[in-house]
Amino acid sequence: MATLEAFRAVLDDAHTPEIIRNHIIDSLQYSLRNYGHIFTAKEIAWLADWDDARIPLAASRELQKREAEVAG
Repeated sequence: MATLEAFRAVLDDAHTPEIIRNHIIDSLQYSLRNYGHIFTAKEIAWLADWDDARIPLAASRELQKREAEVAG
């Protein structure tokens, strides 16, 4: 969780260059899509509430996968 909080701090910093913001967002999206199982349920829920639509979308998909596995 500390790493995700650090990413969030970098994204919220007004002095962070846009290329760095995009790199962090792209990396998190990739991780959620391809390695979502490494995140805890708490981390996924926290990521699903982020402002940037790209991260909540990927996190919501991971949550749906998990719910389908539990239900099925």
